[in-house]
Amino acid sequence: MLESSHFISTYRKACLTRPEGTPLKTRELLRKWIRKRRSRMYRLRVVVEEVKGFCDLPIVPGDSFEVDGGRLTVPPGKHVCMWALQAMMPFLMVKQRKLAEENDWVPTTSRICCPDPNGLVIYRVETVGDGGETKEGIPPRMLVDQTACTGCRRCELACSFRHEGKYWPEVSRVKVEKDERRGLDAPAVCRQCGNAKCVEACPEDALSRDPETRAVVLSRDKCLKCYACVTACPFRAVHLDTEGFPLICDLCGGRPACVDACPTAALRFGRAGDPPARPKFAQPGKERPKRGRSLSSSNARGANGEAGGLRGRGGP
Repeated sequence: MLESSHFISTYRKACLTRPEGTPLKTRELLRKWIRKRRSRMYRLRVVVEEVKGFCDLPIVPGDSFEVDGGRLTVPPGKHVCMWALQAMMPFLMVKQRKLAEENDWVPTTSRICCPDPNGLVIYRVETVGDGGETKEGIPPRMLVDQTACTGCRRCELACSFRHEGKYWPEVSRVKVEKDERRGLDAPAVCRQCGNAKCVEACPEDALSRDPETRAVVLSRDKCLKCYACVTACPFRAVHLDTEGFPLICDLCGGRPACVDACPTAALRFGRAGDPPARPKFAQPGKERPKRGRSLSSSNARGANGEAGGLRGRGGP
């Protein structure tokens, strides 16, 4: 509706500003408007990347179709699932925009799954022509996977050691909050919001953004300790030190120590849509250690099948 009203207002303005006697065809103006609109949009190619389940349609990995504005182009002899298309249509419409906003996760997201749990067809959406992804305009930020947190609190130790030179969880910029009722642990850390509520809430401009990392930086000489930033943060990620000053993640200059210390990849530093990081315990040579002391094969079992090295008090 907004674009239609914009076209109408543009058409009326053009008619009023044209010299008398000079005809102006609506079709020509409409073509110019469409070309201008398309210049701000990407052309997309949707490729079948993987079929994990069973799909009724004869689709195989590598099949694709293209989206150009409101036009859908399917190669001859190929098919597009109507249910999958209906599910991904809102995403495709937004994916065409040529925008690079800090709070926008769409430019860095390229995979979408069909809604059928039995089909599980994975589609990869990529730009073609002069498009290209716009990840360069979006700075990396802290990403949190609460389901992967085990509550080990290694992130708190790493953060305090990085900034204070000693293990002091009370002054850590990341805090692991425990939900006793549900038995869950979740890291609370600054997410570097595009429109940071804490910065907007500060009455003395004590909070600012680092021009390179986009981290929130505190000027202690301006801080009134009013704690407006603590209340404004939607992630409860503004903590307080022992003197009452706000503690906010500064990204360690671009390589957060908590991310390096997290063994389960519950904390990551990157962009939304990036491939998930493998937990450190899942990497070769860094498997999760087994609890208890393992016995060697020679001591584990005796010749008669009994546990070796363990004898009863009455034994020989």
